[in-house]
Amino acid sequence: MNTNAAADEKQITDIWRKYLAGVEHHRVKNMYRRDERCWHFYNGDQWYGMSQGGQELPMENIIKPILKYKVGTVATNDTTIVFSAMTDNPVLLGICDELNQFGVQVWEQTRMDVLKWQIIKAAAITGDSYLYCYDARPDSEAVVSDRTPRTEVRVVDRSSVYLGDEQEQDIQAQPWIILAERRPVSQIRKWARQNGVAEEEIDKIVSDTKTDTKLNSSEAEEVRTGDGKCTSLVYFELVDDPAQPGARMLRFSRSTEQVIWQEPKDVPGLDVYPVAQMRWEDSPNSARGISECEALIPNQIEINKTLARRSLIVKRYGYPTAVYDAEKIVNPSALQKVGATVRARNLANSPISSVIQYLEPRTTSGEGAALQAELIQQTRELEGAGDSATGQIDVTKTSGEAIKAARDQSAMVLNDQAAAYKGFVEQLARIWYKLWCAYSTDGMEFAYRDADGDTGMLKAIITPQALAALDMQIKIDVSPADPYSILSQQTSLDNALAAGHITFEEYVEALDANSPVPAAKFRKILEARKQQAQTAQAVPQAAVGGTQNAMQSMQM
Repeated sequence: MNTNAAADEKQITDIWRKYLAGVEHHRVKNMYRRDERCWHFYNGDQWYGMSQGGQELPMENIIKPILKYKVGTVATNDTTIVFSAMTDNPVLLGICDELNQFGVQVWEQTRMDVLKWQIIKAAAITGDSYLYCYDARPDSEAVVSDRTPRTEVRVVDRSSVYLGDEQEQDIQAQPWIILAERRPVSQIRKWARQNGVAEEEIDKIVSDTKTDTKLNSSEAEEVRTGDGKCTSLVYFELVDDPAQPGARMLRFSRSTEQVIWQEPKDVPGLDVYPVAQMRWEDSPNSARGISECEALIPNQIEINKTLARRSLIVKRYGYPTAVYDAEKIVNPSALQKVGATVRARNLANSPISSVIQYLEPRTTSGEGAALQAELIQQTRELEGAGDSATGQIDVTKTSGEAIKAARDQSAMVLNDQAAAYKGFVEQLARIWYKLWCAYSTDGMEFAYRDADGDTGMLKAIITPQALAALDMQIKIDVSPADPYSILSQQTSLDNALAAGHITFEEYVEALDANSPVPAAKFRKILEARKQQAQTAQAVPQAAVGGTQNAMQSMQM
C-alpha cells in the first residue's frame, strides 16, 4: 500500500509527509522486521514466529554471550570529557576547568554510566543507536532567571529516527531529522493548548493505530486509557541565522498527522543537531550501521535446528520401547507409568516376559553433536569471543599481566567499535556545550566540587561574553577500567614502592580513583602527619623565643 497516496486524502502536515517518506525507506530496507528479529534472537526468543508443533523446542543461545563480551569490552572504556581552550588566557583556562567539573556532574545526573550500556548494546544488536539531548528549563524569560543548565537525555530506537539523507554518514550534515514517539492524545492536546493552538485544530489530534513502526509494539500491547495514543513527531533542521551571517541555528517543531501543535522555534547559538549517533560498524554510503547480531543469526538457526533434531531423535529412539501382546495385556497404558500394576490374562502358566518385550535403544550417530559443537566453537572463535577472550579461565592460576595481554590481543578486533564509542562521546560533549551556550543567554551559574574533593562545593559564574569568546576544542581521554587493567596498574605501583623507586607520598598521589587501595584514607593520614610535623616544629621555636625574652629581662 502506498502510504503517501493514502495520506493525500487527508490534509496532513509537511512534516508528516517527510515522515511518510522515511517510513517508506524503512519498509524498503525491512528495518522494522530486521530490528525486531535481532532483538528476539538476542533475548533468547529464537523460535519466535515459527510453528513448533505444540512443543517448546530447545535452543542454545550463542549470540547473547558473544555480544555481551563485545559490549562489555567497549563499555568498560572509562571516558572523561575534557574541555580545552585554544588559548593561553588564564581566565579562559579557568573556565575550562570549571566546565570540566560541571561535565562530570552532568554525566552523573543523566546516568550516562548506565545509559552508555544501553546505547552500545543497541548499536551492537541493530547497527546504530541514538541519544537525544535537551535543556529542561522553561523557555524564554524563565531561562534568564534560571542560569543553571538542566541537561536531560533520552535513548531513541534507531527505527524511530528518520534522516533526510540516508546516504550521509555525518549526522550533523543531515538536511533534517525526525524523531517519532507515541504519546497519549490527552497529553498532546494539553501541550497544544499551552502553545495557543486553536480548538478546531486540537480536535484533529486523535488516536491512531500506527504501531507497526515502533519496535516490539502493537495496538494490543498499548494501554488504552482515555483518548488513546497517537504518533507525535519532533522535527529538526539547521537554518541560516539572520543575525549572524554565515552562522547556522537549530529550528524545531512538533506535529501529529494533521496538526503542527508546536510552531517552528529558532534557537540562536545552537548550530548542531541535539542528537548523537553511534554506529557499530560503518557501511559505505549509508547513514546506518551494520548489526553484529544479524550476521550471527544464520549460524544460530542452524545450531538450534541441529539441537532440535538431536532432541527429537533421542525422544523417539533413545529409550527402550515396549512391545506387548494386546490380547493378553488388559491395561497397556500402565506400561508407561512408574510403579503401576500391569494386568494380564490367559497366560496359561507362561512367563510375563513372553507377552512383554522391550526394544533396545538405537545407537545414533555422533555427527549431529559434532556439527553443533563445531558451529558453536567456530562461530565464537571467528567473532573473537572464545573462552580465553571472554574470561572463562582460572584467574587463580594466571597472572594479571598474562590475562591483560591475552585480553588486549583478543580485543584488537573491537578497535573500530571503541573508536566509534569515543566519537559518540565527542558528539555528546559538543552537543552539551552548545546547549549550555544557547540556553544560557544571561550566562551560566552552577556549583561544583573541586577536583581534590577537599574544599567542598565551589560556585562558578560564567558570563555570556566569556562563553562567546571561548573557542572550544573537545578532547576525550579514554582509559581502560576493567579489573585486570586496574590490577596490573596497582601491581606496578606496589613494585615501585617496594623497590624504593618512589616515596609513599608519590605512591598515594599516583593512585587512581578506581584503585582498590583506599587512597582517600591514605591522604588523610599524610595530612595528619603533616599537621603534626608543623605543630612539633612550632613548639621548639616558641620555647627558644621565650628563653631569649627571659635573658633580655635579666640583662635589663
